[in-house]
Amino acid sequence: MADNSAGQTRTTTNDQATGQIAQGKVVYDATAITATDYTRINCGFQPRYILWSNLTDRVQIEWFEGFGSAECLKTAAAGTRTLDTTAAAVVVDKLGFRILQNATLAAILASKACYWRAIG
Repeated sequence: MADNSAGQTRTTTNDQATGQIAQGKVVYDATAITATDYTRINCGFQPRYILWSNLTDRVQIEWFEGFGSAECLKTAAAGTRTLDTTAAAVVVDKLGFRILQNATLAAILASKACYWRAIG
């Protein structure tokens, strides 16, 4: 598993009151996205809930504690919600998470702006 760090501009904020909420923004440039790579987000804790929004294409990925690493809830631009079980779309660890750059998932694509929120 490789982490992609090319062509990204990142902004992160942490809620100082709780220490268990973090959010941020990743802007991808036109650099080619490798479908088998992940975007790594270090939020400083192990999330219990993750929301990833591709704002440009209006696609959202949600992961809840209890889901497997191959499960996420995807909301398409048209509002259709599906449980995606085809790939390890979200991988959680003690310091954050990774989101798969798979084109079918469409959560991460070149030249897009993505926002994320993690709750521990």
